[in-house]
Amino acid sequence: MKEEKLYSGLDRKIFSKLWQYGKPYGGKILIIFILILAISGIQIALPLITKNVVDNYIERSYLKIILNDKTAEITDRYKAYRVKSDNIIFIPSNLLNKDEYLELQKDSLILPEKYLMIKDEEGLDKLKQYQLSIIKTDKGSFIPYSEMQKISPDNIKILRYDDLKMVKLFALLYVGLLLVSFIFNYFQVVMMAVVSERVMYDLRSNLVRYLMSLSLNFFNNNPIGRLVTRLTNDVDALREMFTDVFVYSAKDFIMVIGILIVIFRLSTQLSLTIFILIPVIIIMLYFFQKYAREAYGKVRIALAKVNSFLSEAISGVLLIQTFNQEGRSEDEFNKIGTNYYKANMHQLLIFAIFRPLIDVLSYFTLGTIIYFGGKGVLGGEISLGVLIAFISYIHMLFRPIFDFSERYNILQSAMASSERIFLLFDEDDKIHSPRSSKYPDKIEGRVEFRNVSFEYKRDEKVIDNVSFVVEPNESVAFVGATGAGKTTLINLLLRFYDPTEGEILIDGINIKEMDLKVLRSYFGLVLQDVFMFAGDIKYNIILNNEVEDNRMIEYAKYVNAHNFISKLKKKYGNIVSEGGSNLSTGQRQLVAFARALAKEPRILILDEATSSIDSETEYLIQDAIKKIMKDRSSIAIAHRLSTIQDVDRIYVMSKGKIVESGSHSQLLTQKGYYFELYKFQYLKT
Repeated sequence: MKEEKLYSGLDRKIFSKLWQYGKPYGGKILIIFILILAISGIQIALPLITKNVVDNYIERSYLKIILNDKTAEITDRYKAYRVKSDNIIFIPSNLLNKDEYLELQKDSLILPEKYLMIKDEEGLDKLKQYQLSIIKTDKGSFIPYSEMQKISPDNIKILRYDDLKMVKLFALLYVGLLLVSFIFNYFQVVMMAVVSERVMYDLRSNLVRYLMSLSLNFFNNNPIGRLVTRLTNDVDALREMFTDVFVYSAKDFIMVIGILIVIFRLSTQLSLTIFILIPVIIIMLYFFQKYAREAYGKVRIALAKVNSFLSEAISGVLLIQTFNQEGRSEDEFNKIGTNYYKANMHQLLIFAIFRPLIDVLSYFTLGTIIYFGGKGVLGGEISLGVLIAFISYIHMLFRPIFDFSERYNILQSAMASSERIFLLFDEDDKIHSPRSSKYPDKIEGRVEFRNVSFEYKRDEKVIDNVSFVVEPNESVAFVGATGAGKTTLINLLLRFYDPTEGEILIDGINIKEMDLKVLRSYFGLVLQDVFMFAGDIKYNIILNNEVEDNRMIEYAKYVNAHNFISKLKKKYGNIVSEGGSNLSTGQRQLVAFARALAKEPRILILDEATSSIDSETEYLIQDAIKKIMKDRSSIAIAHRLSTIQDVDRIYVMSKGKIVESGSHSQLLTQKGYYFELYKFQYLKT
């Protein structure tokens, strides 16, 4: 399996594969993006509400313009809003554009004083006591803002009752939109979490299903820890990308585009100030992602070395302590840890430069906007509300840039994880069931190898032209030195591997023509290293098969396992610790015999089933073997010749070939390879 790679960009193929898992939830994803669009629209609208309130109600004012032909022509398009008097024009201060304002100001036709329009005649009566310079027109009265400070606060509230009322209404609208945004955001987060969890569940389930279909060769070539990481950490990294990158990146994109459109419509001049800074931001982001990617790669490589060392050191702690290698291990880890520390510090340095630079740039942009915007407000070119809205939009515009660094790391991790996950799906080291399967008419248990050869590596045969037959209810055994190919025969028989040459038949049918599940259901298997699952003893015997308790107990008694099980505190409900460490080797072996018998197999395979068994329990093991081999075909692989002396036929293997065959007595008489093995085990002592 290939190692990971780092990405300088986005891989369309990976996104296409991820979309295959997201497609079933396309309706929910569409709703999520509609909610994101609504939330973004609300957030963009909030500063506009503030601008509207400030300009139209809090800072509502009129400009006083000298009436002549020129001013009449300029203000003619604002007829609905302007108020004419004898020799002056009053017009709302936020109507004139920049060019119109500057033209009037150049000719001294516009006066600097701003006025408040009052339509309430009763309110005007209360202002007589203040001796104000009030200009009355047929549409209302105008009071200079410079004289408003003479009026008491209570009277101002009366005069500006309508403005206060509208401010309250817009405040309620503002709060209401925030509540709506909260509700939309809640549903968006919940739905995104549900979709991402479902997608990850489907992905992880498919990945487990696919892994379980791969041959043993794949698992022999790939560390288990790496595969577990694919199913856990890598899938979690993808979940983070779904929830933290996809959603918020889409939201940020919509927000940025929306903000740029709005500010450009509010004020072209101020917008150009921001647009000038965009290339600077893009250049900064380019250099950040370039150096951050390199730093990220160094951190991952260093972390992989740390994890590899720790895994090896903890697994081999017994050997380390036995040979007094603690000091060497500590020195080696210090070197690896130092490299990891330096890699992290290098990455932190890049972030420490990038984030403050973005901060400085944002404050510089804000200061620029305040300066030019302030000049525009004082010069009457823009309103105060526009300036306030711009300040809000600047904060909103830089927020995604601040988050870019964190999301970039998540994206890098997720893309690397995606690559590793989909590389697993690209593995084709599988043993396939045929499309059209064959089944024996009657299951008798006849096994035949015809000129079978097999090699793990090219031109290195592990099995070389092996042929033999196991008749129904016959017991055979394979003996030979380590590496002779005995266990490989079993792996080929169960189709964990396919032979390079020749064929294997069960009851006259080639096993390649049989369904894998059906084929393997014929066999009961007891291995040298008994694997115990997390759970109780009952589960480890029946393994989810439908076996009644009384029959399970009969099987356990039959193989001499019931004696020790009945002495346990919870008997068959006794919990087996990880790896079966709370059971002895012999006890685990007896449970394995009961497990094999519970399948009621037609063919029994014992692979070094008595290896490493203490002499005290060896009698129980041998007795169990004799019982379970009765009335079924059986194949035993053993180093201890004492366990296979009573079998019908013994095959002696050397370097992948069968060099001798016969019964125990016949082989001893031949005084060949088997005789040497026997002499080595018994006569030498």
